[in-house]
Amino acid sequence: MSKLFENLPLPPVYYHGREASYWREDDAGSWIKINETAAKNFVADFGYLKRMEKDANCEADDCLLKLQSRQNVVFVGPLAGFDAGVHTMSGNLVLVTSSPRFIAAKAGEWPVLKKLLENMFVVGDLDQRPWFYGWVKTAMTSFRSRRWRASQLLALAGEPGSGKSLIQNLLTEMFGGRSAKPYRVMTGGTTFNSDLFGGEHLVLEDESESVDIRSRRHFAANIKSLLASWSQSCHAKHREALTLQPIWRMSISLNDDPERLLVLPPLDDDVRDKIIALKVAKKPMPMPTDTPELADRFWQTMVSELPAFLAFLETWTIPAEIADARYGVTAFQNPEIVEKLNELNPEDRLLELIDLQFFRNPMRRDPWTGSAAELERKLTGDDGKCQREAQRLLSWSAACGSYLARLAKADRPHTAGRVTARSSGGGVKTWTINPPSAVEEAADVPTTAQVQANPPRLPDEVKTKLGVG
Repeated sequence: MSKLFENLPLPPVYYHGREASYWREDDAGSWIKINETAAKNFVADFGYLKRMEKDANCEADDCLLKLQSRQNVVFVGPLAGFDAGVHTMSGNLVLVTSSPRFIAAKAGEWPVLKKLLENMFVVGDLDQRPWFYGWVKTAMTSFRSRRWRASQLLALAGEPGSGKSLIQNLLTEMFGGRSAKPYRVMTGGTTFNSDLFGGEHLVLEDESESVDIRSRRHFAANIKSLLASWSQSCHAKHREALTLQPIWRMSISLNDDPERLLVLPPLDDDVRDKIIALKVAKKPMPMPTDTPELADRFWQTMVSELPAFLAFLETWTIPAEIADARYGVTAFQNPEIVEKLNELNPEDRLLELIDLQFFRNPMRRDPWTGSAAELERKLTGDDGKCQREAQRLLSWSAACGSYLARLAKADRPHTAGRVTARSSGGGVKTWTINPPSAVEEAADVPTTAQVQANPPRLPDEVKTKLGVG
């Protein structure tokens, strides 16, 4: 073997042990898979001889052996946020096969897109555009610098035809032109998630297959793990999982009727700061879209304005009152969306059932006290006022205690102070559930005959409101 061979650098060929395949870059800058024969031919172009004396390994064969030990990669494929080439992650080499196509910012006008965003995000007196601009600006800064940063889920809720999916498609264009669908992974439908790693934009569109509380909680946990954690477990079918570090942004579009909103997780302390939920108004589009040709012209116009929009975001400053050190922009949930979600939260529904069970009589002002198990038996037992509903609501172990714990933390006007807890011996919690305030109950109680039947139990302010003595 020649000494020249010993001094030759290893060619730009990488070996993927999981597939026993070789990879090299093509003329377009992407990476392609080749077999061993093609790999041997390729390394020969770098000076490694393919033929040697009898009973001796050829230089090309020895080169491939070195490649297998020195230039072996654990992952091959597109990776969100990364350009084509070799990168080191968690101590391993990964080969990214293609690059995102980010749109270059260019100063100019963007009147059609500006009107679209104004129509969609200015709802009454509330201008939601600063949160949208801040979310997109932070995302583009992260993508262009190829630096990971924690992000929030962008939720767009509105009527059908309001432009929610249109905005998501524009986001995909801005975010490199690649997207992936994470819904089944996020709701526990599958554990295989490798297809997500090739798209910068994780897109959910009006998904409504699973709206039970367990799926919603699973969804909440995945919002935190996918968007607030840098390292992610990539698991392909029939493969061992490995750790990668994609740069993602996630959005969801959904109709704003109560059943569709149930896809979103309950807005508790764990997830509230990780969601920006904007109400989308339905208004006429700024250009005609009545025919496929007109719709295509509208789309092409908006895409042509994206460079100017991105240039605007580069010079636009996130207002100090909504800036956030971790996420770039603070979380925000449109009040109408919050109100609808709170009405649908299982803990709020539990409180409704408790009120029906224990406080239906407006004269009762004594709190109920007991354990979560005792409460569940009362609500689901034969004498339960809403037995079947309670059984459906409390269908999983520890549901009652979990919902009570959330109610104890809730600071909404109709729940604040209603539920408290104290721990007794053995770690068992005793819950105290206070009745609704008399003033709140007044609107629900008030036939004069009922009130006059028990006048001593009513506070003076309620008597005044009802006009009784």
